[in-house]
Amino acid sequence: MPNEEVLKCTSGGITCEVSELVNELIKSLIREYLGNDVAEFTAGLGRFMLCRGEFSEAYLIPKELEGLVTKLLRSGRVPYSVGMYLGRVRSRKPRFVPSVNLLHITYCELGVRSALVVSLKGLKPFLYGNDVLKESVINCFEPVRRGYVVGIVGEDGYVYGVGLPVINSCSELNLLKGSDVVALNVFDVGWFLRGGTVPRERMFKV
Repeated sequence: MPNEEVLKCTSGGITCEVSELVNELIKSLIREYLGNDVAEFTAGLGRFMLCRGEFSEAYLIPKELEGLVTKLLRSGRVPYSVGMYLGRVRSRKPRFVPSVNLLHITYCELGVRSALVVSLKGLKPFLYGNDVLKESVINCFEPVRRGYVVGIVGEDGYVYGVGLPVINSCSELNLLKGSDVVALNVFDVGWFLRGGTVPRERMFKV
């Protein structure tokens, strides 16, 4: 897939694009939210694709699928959801909502950052769409900043969702009471199970 070529196709109200401009946009968002090492590592795994419809969503096209995606786009077909889902791109903060897949790879390969580790007791209500309370947080990893999302991690190391912190650093945890909210629920993996019981619930609560 030549870096300088713009591959773009629209079908069914969805436009998917692979280009150097898209590559730099997604790379810059990953860098801003998770660090330059994550941006470089992720970019090394393949090419980025941005699909715009009701939402703008970023995908990583692994190298073994680049040729297929190129053929699909050139033939006028939209390869929506091909590759690994990286997250949602937004016009306002949080400008990027990383997927649990991207966070899991980041934490495993490059170390935990921008995350709250939550106890099992606190994880259960989070998986039902509730916010994270101070009494549930057993560890905090910088950077934690208002306007940027954090990964919500269980004691088992698994990423269970993302939250929007109301604090501006881990040190501010000491200023909160046990029942105070630390991070608002933006997305939790329980959403997949709630689909049949909570009609039309949005995937992301931002």
